[in-house]
Amino acid sequence: MVYIYISGRVIANAEALNMTETIGNVSKHRRVPYIMKTSEGYRVIYVPAISGESLGHAFQSNLVEAAKLIYEKEKINPPPIDQWAMRNEMIKFSDKKHITDSLKEILEQAKSNKGSKKTVEDFQHEFERVAIKESLVADIGGFMLAEELPIRRTSLFYVGYATPIEDAVAESVIEAQMHTRQIASKEEIEEKTEEEIKEKTEKEERKRKSQMIYYVEVASTVYGISFFLDVSNIGKTSMIRKEDVVDNAEKLRRVKTALLALSLTFGAQQFGAKRSRFNPILSVESLVGVVSHPVPIAPVPPQKKRYIEETIKKVEKTADLMKNLELEFWKDVIVYGEKVEGVKSTETPEEFFKELTRIVLSRLGAEGP
Repeated sequence: MVYIYISGRVIANAEALNMTETIGNVSKHRRVPYIMKTSEGYRVIYVPAISGESLGHAFQSNLVEAAKLIYEKEKINPPPIDQWAMRNEMIKFSDKKHITDSLKEILEQAKSNKGSKKTVEDFQHEFERVAIKESLVADIGGFMLAEELPIRRTSLFYVGYATPIEDAVAESVIEAQMHTRQIASKEEIEEKTEEEIKEKTEKEERKRKSQMIYYVEVASTVYGISFFLDVSNIGKTSMIRKEDVVDNAEKLRRVKTALLALSLTFGAQQFGAKRSRFNPILSVESLVGVVSHPVPIAPVPPQKKRYIEETIKKVEKTADLMKNLELEFWKDVIVYGEKVEGVKSTETPEEFFKELTRIVLSRLGAEGP
């Protein structure tokens, strides 16, 4: 078993990466309640946030882009990506309108199954097998079909809300910025209203609407983000029983795709929406990564002070526990943003993900994918 856990801090200035509803002419930034411990006890404040759904969608979109590169290099075209994911629509076989012909055939067989020795579980297992084989996004990101033959595959990656670090909660801010939207030029309006609108009141109304004012909430803070990936179960079924679906070469391609997508998402900061006119000022402040076997080790949340130092202590204590239990165990820790004695430290986020990739692929090479 090979597990990857990373945590990091990203400085985000003037960002509108995750918006929620629009109230009137104001686009609201996502915000969440946050409990802070003070000298007088605990109190709740509301802070800007980026949802796990937003980050998860970004990672899966980057899986698609990474797959195009990995599979093209090996002259495999098209890559195992379903047609909806190829358009960044992460529907992932959630209903009968969005499944491949092979999966439709399995559902039809299950529906008309009479006098056969196949059970419902057999059809569910076969559906998961085919879905994994035909879509690496469904393989890594999971899927759920809740119709005639309910089938669920749990995602192999976990990501939660990005929230401000505790050091910067007081400095986090959301500010509504005013903008104007031009609908049509004055000349076009006058020409159109003279031809089509006879009454003066209607003409004046169109002129009034020719330039609309709207507000977009923009936030600035330091976000803490954590991400988990189960590498070993890529290409394996899980709902009914565990079984390899792809061969070692294909699994290795999928692992490389996931690692590249991870680098694009959190190294190159390719996440979030509303970037065409609100492209934020982002920089990775620090990172810690833990690759481990046979159990995952979650880093201390990056919202906490000295999270890198505390994570390294946590890893060492886990190693001591596994040793006392006489269980096989290994771990690799890498860091960006701090110098820690006895731990591999990198100079840039890109070097961090390069080293992470090297560690994972070497561990898989030692064990076999």
